[in-house]
Amino acid sequence: MKKKVLTSYFLLLTSSQKGFTLVEILVTVSVMAMLSSALVLHNRSNQSQLVLYREQAKIINTILRAKSLALNTYDTAGAPCAYGVHFGKDSKGNWEYRIFQDLDANSEKTGCSTDGLKADNKYSGGESPNSEDLDLPIVEKLSSGIKFSEPLGFTDIVFIPPDPTAVITPIPADDSAVLVITSSNRDSKKVKINLFGQVTTN
Repeated sequence: MKKKVLTSYFLLLTSSQKGFTLVEILVTVSVMAMLSSALVLHNRSNQSQLVLYREQAKIINTILRAKSLALNTYDTAGAPCAYGVHFGKDSKGNWEYRIFQDLDANSEKTGCSTDGLKADNKYSGGESPNSEDLDLPIVEKLSSGIKFSEPLGFTDIVFIPPDPTAVITPIPADDSAVLVITSSNRDSKKVKINLFGQVTTN
């Protein structure tokens, strides 16, 4: 008798419990899908920002390296007239920036202080130093999905020792020039440099 009562009680409990309806399941799945897509988009946005920050830091580091090279090699025999950084596209149309030696008008290092032989203060090709001698990357490529906004704020920044004097090409309207890098989702970062060679970001 006791066994029959327990069995009928169990049957009553199980028959009274209901599962999720089809509508409830669909609503739950759609909410989870929306949350997942929002999370994926948020992660992609964060990745884009990180890539921009990293590229901005690399550009600043390259500019400061050129400035340091101009100061450190000033009294060295056979040193170039100046060191600079050139921003532009390679032969395949990919964005890059490179450290270069600014040579005299005869493409040599000997006439930097002679009138008529002064350097042109911009990259004219074939002025890349030997990467083994400097122990640093001469050419840096922009990361995939990152590009410079056109027109470029400047194509060349040259540091002429001993000060060093900073020469920006093209000549900025005020005392500074801005280079803007953008990602595929239109996020952007700026590198600003003034005629004293100070580099700032915003």
